[in-house]
Amino acid sequence: MPQRVRLFSTLVTVLLLSACARSGGGGGSTAPTPSARPVSADAQLLEMVDQRRPDTLLVDKLLSDPDPVRRARTALAIGQARVQLRYPQLRQLLLDGDTAIAANAAFALGIARDVQAVGALGRAVSGAPDAVAREAAWALGEMGEMGRGAILQGLGEGLSSPVTQSPVASRAPAVRAALVLATVKLRNAPIGVVTPWLGDASPDVVRAAAYVIARLRAPAGVRAILAVRTHADEEVRQHVARALARSAAGDSLRALAIPTLREMLRDSSERVRVNAVQSAASYGAALAAEVETMLRDRARNVRVATAEAYAEVGARDVDRWQRAWQMDTLLAVRRPLLQHIRAAELSLFTDAELQWSQSPDWRVRVAALGNGERGRVIDSALAKRLVTDPDVRVRRVARARLGIRDSSNATAAVQPAAPRSTAPIPRRLQDYEALVHKYWDASAPAPRAYIDTEQGTITLELFGREAPLVVEAFTRLAQQGKYRNTTFHRVVPNFVVQDGDIANGTGAPEPPFSLREAWSRQRHGRGCLGLATAGPDTGGSQYYMCHSTQPHLDGGYTVFGRVIDGFDVMDRLVQGDVMLQVRVP
Repeated sequence: MPQRVRLFSTLVTVLLLSACARSGGGGGSTAPTPSARPVSADAQLLEMVDQRRPDTLLVDKLLSDPDPVRRARTALAIGQARVQLRYPQLRQLLLDGDTAIAANAAFALGIARDVQAVGALGRAVSGAPDAVAREAAWALGEMGEMGRGAILQGLGEGLSSPVTQSPVASRAPAVRAALVLATVKLRNAPIGVVTPWLGDASPDVVRAAAYVIARLRAPAGVRAILAVRTHADEEVRQHVARALARSAAGDSLRALAIPTLREMLRDSSERVRVNAVQSAASYGAALAAEVETMLRDRARNVRVATAEAYAEVGARDVDRWQRAWQMDTLLAVRRPLLQHIRAAELSLFTDAELQWSQSPDWRVRVAALGNGERGRVIDSALAKRLVTDPDVRVRRVARARLGIRDSSNATAAVQPAAPRSTAPIPRRLQDYEALVHKYWDASAPAPRAYIDTEQGTITLELFGREAPLVVEAFTRLAQQGKYRNTTFHRVVPNFVVQDGDIANGTGAPEPPFSLREAWSRQRHGRGCLGLATAGPDTGGSQYYMCHSTQPHLDGGYTVFGRVIDGFDVMDRLVQGDVMLQVRVP
């Protein structure tokens, strides 16, 4: 239906409802309540965001709606749909008396990267309510270099004691942490401004400062971050372990970094141990014995992380490689070990690929083909034999190893989400209305989903209000039985667990649609459920769960749920584990 016709139809409906209200019992003139208003305006807003077709008339109408929930949703939609003509209104909404509206406006300015809002966002960081100031601080980071001045001023650049004297010193921990995190988006991040915040009294702020130093592998922050190496907060220790890689610590701090990493390899948190073993391996022979012991760690992903980082430790020490090989038979561990051995051109386990190629498990047969980067004779011989394998997933990888072009993603079983060229789901306005009724009803409980794996069950809460289109697609695929007997084709220790390749690596065109991002104020915390993409508007069936907080993903990927039970199951999963089914009641 053409846009103007829809708006005219909506206007007529509103007038009719108003007339009915005036003629009803009591004879008084009563404006329709938000719940009695026609849902078509909400449906049109959802359609505008989904189709990325700015509609300023609709936006203006909803921004004047008496329902604050609608106004808040509309403020977010301006940024989501890039309604540039209404960015000035977003800047004004930073001062709205309703915190949810103002916070959504700040977040929307961030995803829209409206650099003209920098001044207003800086003022919001200092004086707006906490929820608004937090989003304003995040938005300043999204402005990049244009936000540098406001960020540094807020953090007290040049002050002798910024933790107590800066403009944000008296703000809530969430605000201080958000502004510290914003520095990670700057070129040549101001580490000297960040390090004082390692002494903040709030774990949230210390975590943010440690994250910036660790993510950037900033040598200037290594000495300072050592002061929080025994911090009670687990995530702080994770970042310390990550920051102590040799590339950051260098020779000058090597004597301090090595004993700290020895301690962290024994940390009670497996996520700290994952980061510690990755950094420890970078020191090669100096920590070789300690790293080798991590192949016996009780946590599967610690052992996987050790194997993946083992090249610098093993070097050309044949005895060390042989011991490593015997320590664990888990495929997720042996596969990277064998890749390192082959890359080093060591004559060890020469019959391993042949044995794997004869395994009844297709995942092991795929592993026999390696990564295909070496072009070895044995890979070619195996590929020629496995190109007729009964399993289509094995055949496709074998064809790729032989250089046979394939129109589909031949390595989908072992790679992140591939680029998609399918179109968004075609919908009628009535379809959007149904989604509004289902997910935007404030009285409706948040939907649940259950991921049954060979390691156990993970329980999810789905964010239908924030991402109705993504939740609807995920739910529909689950209820159609598409999420069954797939594999977790990508597991990066202490980062993400990824699944949802419902074509089982065959490259089949499923699902035959693409989903657009549904950015919201939901963050990438531990256990978040996100939509995997390979670029803008390329979401499909693949999803991921985060092992740990990943702030750099906020505003770039859609968070449409979170783990509420089964964290231990998520942590145990390794690449190749089977996802039995996803259940959505």
